Amino acid sequence: MKLLKRTWADVSLDHLAHNYTILRGQVPASCRFLGVVKADAYGHGAVPVSHHLEELGAEFLAVSNLEEAVQLRRGGVQLPTLILGYTPALYARDMAEMDLRQEVHSLAYARELEARLVGTDSRLRVHLKLDTGMARLGFFCREGEKTLEELLAVTRMPHLLTEGMFTHFPVADSLAPEDEAFTREQFQTFERFVAEMQAAGARPEICHCCNSGATILHPEYALDMIRPGVATYGFPPSAELAGRLDLRPLLTLRTTICQIRQYPAGVPVSYGRTYVTPGPRSIAVVSIGYADGLSRQLSGRVSFLLRGVRVPVVGRICMDMCMVDVTQVPEARVGDQVTVLGDGKDGAPSACDLAGQLGTIAYEILCSINKRIPRIYLDGKKRTEILQYIV
Repeated sequence: MKLLKRTWADVSLDHLAHNYTILRGQVPASCRFLGVVKADAYGHGAVPVSHHLEELGAEFLAVSNLEEAVQLRRGGVQLPTLILGYTPALYARDMAEMDLRQEVHSLAYARELEARLVGTDSRLRVHLKLDTGMARLGFFCREGEKTLEELLAVTRMPHLLTEGMFTHFPVADSLAPEDEAFTREQFQTFERFVAEMQAAGARPEICHCCNSGATILHPEYALDMIRPGVATYGFPPSAELAGRLDLRPLLTLRTTICQIRQYPAGVPVSYGRTYVTPGPRSIAVVSIGYADGLSRQLSGRVSFLLRGVRVPVVGRICMDMCMVDVTQVPEARVGDQVTVLGDGKDGAPSACDLAGQLGTIAYEILCSINKRIPRIYLDGKKRTEILQYIV
């Protein structure tokens, strides 16, 4: 079947290469680049994005869970891949056989993994996760000597190969002095444990802590590897960092007009009759709804781009469609392309714009784009690949 252009996303490989180069330029050439491709590469398509990151020179990838890692391996992606979230120890041997890396956040978890590998020739590469202030997964660094002893105990396990050690910064994207001080304190704590591991002859090969915010604001914290997430896809991790680097959004979300109708005043539109035409209006139905990832909460609060003009959504967004007022675009026709999400510079709303309307972050907007929407990968204007999840 040829691509059905009902609703689709264009993904710019040029912009991916641009962002990769910009981010890599923040740190020394010897510093490795880990491409974060969890959550289907933030909605951009994990397997195609991973292949292109590998072509660009990325040395590592990261996913959230084992299922995402299996998807990459089945897609032919062989780069070293770190699972950032918890994987039941039951799958330790599977991870080793697929040459995956698993985060280890406690001595108890390490022992569970080790127990599953006893009696085999397998060794599972692991990255020790330190909780220096995120209060999420990780060895609790406030326990000092006890924590160091636990970390060293993991490095002595015969079936676990401690390849890396890392931490996560929760406010590295903030310019507030107290947040910058908190991030600096986190880094100093992490550095202290790295030094103590080294003094014990057990420093892991790859120590890393720079997410998008730290890569932009604190590249001096890069150590052996950076792992920018949303910045790779063209967005600052916070509004405060907008414009700090020349990042370019990869994804443009488009849909089509399937009907245009003229209505007099007094006609209710869509569920709940929340919108009633205040006068004669030209109303178009477009082929995108909340099942595609367009939040119903955006009803009556967002506009799209049609023939260079912003046209507002009216009435409630439906599961598969929504309505827009195209009165100001009399030349509009059935089949016209409508840009739902752009880069914020082409006249269409950006993911940051939609996030602002919903009181959330661009990450959630991107990750919400449904898998029934095909992704079309473009090198310049040339189509290189189409990712269709359903057909």
